[in-house]
Amino acid sequence: MTIDILKKSISEGSTHSIYLLHGAESYLIDEATEFLENNLLQEHERVFDQQILYGMDVNTRYVLEQLQLFPMMAPRRVVIVREAQQMDDFKNLENYVKNPAPSSILVLCHKGKPVDKRLKMFDALKKNGFVLEATPLKEKEVLPWLMTTAKNFKLNINPEAGEALIELIGNEISLLHPELAKLAIHHADGSSITKDDIIDLVGLSREYNVFELQSALESGDPIKTLQIGSRMAEQKGYSIIPVIALLYGFYSRAYIVKSLGSTTDAIIGDAINNRSPFFINRNKQTARRYTMETLERCLCWLHVYDMKSKGWHFTGGDDRALTIELLDHLLFPDSIPEFV
Repeated sequence: MTIDILKKSISEGSTHSIYLLHGAESYLIDEATEFLENNLLQEHERVFDQQILYGMDVNTRYVLEQLQLFPMMAPRRVVIVREAQQMDDFKNLENYVKNPAPSSILVLCHKGKPVDKRLKMFDALKKNGFVLEATPLKEKEVLPWLMTTAKNFKLNINPEAGEALIELIGNEISLLHPELAKLAIHHADGSSITKDDIIDLVGLSREYNVFELQSALESGDPIKTLQIGSRMAEQKGYSIIPVIALLYGFYSRAYIVKSLGSTTDAIIGDAINNRSPFFINRNKQTARRYTMETLERCLCWLHVYDMKSKGWHFTGGDDRALTIELLDHLLFPDSIPEFV
């Protein structure tokens, strides 16, 4: 079951006696919980007939007592157990799950990991309730999620800006969602959101950032590349480690596309875990500018400097010097590094 199915069923007036929201993606569990909290009962009914409990504060006996109470203002009483994974006797809910009270709805929020599917209780949950497993999104699913969520925020964001936000913030939707909320505040007028807006959001210089660095490397302009790299390294809090990670993604995607040769965009999208037409075209353009040998050498140098940034043959303390050295090798990859 998905969160969209959950929302649709509630909107159509269909409810279950039990809802199990479980898995590793805490944000999705919080989103589903909030929806149930706001939509299973009307606002005036919640005061008397909605009970919110926390797993670390309750046991099975107390939860069952709340479920056995009769509703006062609503057709059914709603009991929400947040952080249910912290209940010491969570498994003891098995008998109730097999025969839930018709006058109550139980919502179990089990974060961190899925409920053990080998438990007899899990089979009963599937039979008598609604089970939503919140798993982290796959890489290729993140941009579609971001674009849909941005639309819900009434944000006018283009794919390039969406890709930039993902590259800078990462794939975790628990981190991306607050950034979209910030954008919603500053772009409430519906104005178009560009890559420059994303760069402003995360506090990067518009002129000296990793995207401009990638463009300069791709163009083969040594003066511009070294100028951008030097200025970036002078910024407060600079670290070469995330720069290496972003550049590694840049070159590795180009290498994958190059190795595929003449093929369809669908195959390319699957190979680089992103089916966005914009993203595919951008990586195809990058791949055309390099030979396979050059890409292989660049990836090798990135590997070397990733190790150096973490202490291999480098005592640390001067990320600026490492950055300039690395960019020199990426601009002129005349050899494959020798690993000592």
